[in-house]
Amino acid sequence: MNLLIAPFVNALFGFYYLLGNLGWSIIVVTVLIRLILLPLVIPSLKSADKMRLLQPKLKKLQEKYGKDKQGLAKAQMDMYKQEGVNPLGGCLPQLLQIGVLIVFFSAFNMVTAYTTGKNNLAEINNQLIPSFQIKPDFKFQAYFLGSDLRNTPNKEFGLGKGLNLLLPILMLLGSGVLQYFSSKMMMPNAKADENVVKETKDKEDDMMSAMRTQSMYMMPLMTIFIGWNFSLGILLYWFVNSAVMLGQQIAVAKLDTKK
Repeated sequence: MNLLIAPFVNALFGFYYLLGNLGWSIIVVTVLIRLILLPLVIPSLKSADKMRLLQPKLKKLQEKYGKDKQGLAKAQMDMYKQEGVNPLGGCLPQLLQIGVLIVFFSAFNMVTAYTTGKNNLAEINNQLIPSFQIKPDFKFQAYFLGSDLRNTPNKEFGLGKGLNLLLPILMLLGSGVLQYFSSKMMMPNAKADENVVKETKDKEDDMMSAMRTQSMYMMPLMTIFIGWNFSLGILLYWFVNSAVMLGQQIAVAKLDTKK
């Protein structure tokens, strides 16, 4: 039994038995993953939100110290210490998302490999606890909202019309939109950033501000482009994960604002 993949495989099958639908199983498992990771994610989200709010102060330090990199580094660390911020703390949610996505990807592929006959019964049962193990006559359904979750979006688009188009469009565009708002929330306050850029004498701040704006649009487009090559089951996981993540960001930002 693979100790990393087996819990995800068991969760997918367990909720499939309970709900009778792979799509709803993926949604429930994704939400549960976000809830389990919540104690680790909240401190990181708070740190990332504080870093966003500190951007104008960082810009002023850059203007003050200019090319004095050592002085700037010391001033930044003093400010982080004073504000109680870990500059690397905001990276944890992204790293967790990537790590869990890789494991979920492997688990989902193992499940769908069984449904397409690429894995035999013994291989999938080796990952399942005794009460979840599959019998030879078990028939697995991989459809959700009219689409086969094992297919990639381009394959579903080629199958026809109606419900076959609903899930691919929703997952691709929805994931991109959620990524856009998530990236936007991590951006410095627009007015404060604009004021600092105007006050600085060189063009470095203008370039950095432009790069932040470009990244806010590039990441959603990359999400859509990369998602085109993933199965709809993985896209469904990513869509729900992004939605819950955005909700957590909004909740943390509102709590910090009230303080």
